[in-house]
Amino acid sequence: MVASYAGGVMSTKSKKAGSTGVRYSDAQKQDVIKFITDYNTKNGRGGQSAAAKKFGITQLTLSAWLKKAGVKKSKAPKAAKAPKAAKAPKAAKAPKAAKAPKAAKKSASSKGVRYSPEEKQSVIDFVNDWNAKKGRGGQSRAAAKFKISVLTVSSWLKKAGVKAPKKGAVQAVQAAKVAKPTVVSSGLGSKVSSLLQVSDQIRKAESDLQQLRAKYDSLAASVRASL
Repeated sequence: MVASYAGGVMSTKSKKAGSTGVRYSDAQKQDVIKFITDYNTKNGRGGQSAAAKKFGITQLTLSAWLKKAGVKKSKAPKAAKAPKAAKAPKAAKAPKAAKAPKAAKKSASSKGVRYSPEEKQSVIDFVNDWNAKKGRGGQSRAAAKFKISVLTVSSWLKKAGVKAPKKGAVQAVQAAKVAKPTVVSSGLGSKVSSLLQVSDQIRKAESDLQQLRAKYDSLAASVRASL
């Protein structure tokens, strides 16, 4: 036996959930809806099932009443999530040791290396001094000494107006260097005489060198004028 509504009064006659033709008043429907909501408030859910058993009304009918009354189905409360364990702080990394600065290198193949006018002049002076003493080879020596390409040295010399030594001038300097006095005696007078001879030979070589330079400049000017 289940309790049910009949004619607006609670009846103890049995009514199957599937019985048809039973009419419920709005007050009866409201009582059933209130029962469901009170049940769900106390127990969280299950009000419809309890009302269906208590009043002998089908679940579909109860759902329709609840929907029409704007009562939403109660959802079972979710269990509170356990708080996550706090992560252990990461150990601070040791700072990297600073790298020692690399020494700047200047080489013939280095790109972006800039030379001051004073540095360029030092190279040019070295080339001139070498050629004055040795006759030639100053560019190659400067390139090896200062780690600069021969083309770079040549460009600096050209820009400074320094001309390459002529073959005749080189031979004159070499002849002056290898010239020896014809007569050498052990006496002081003989040594002085030899010294004078060498001095004359040097002056002659310098005179020849000047003449060769003048001749070269004249020929060069003539060639430029013809172009």
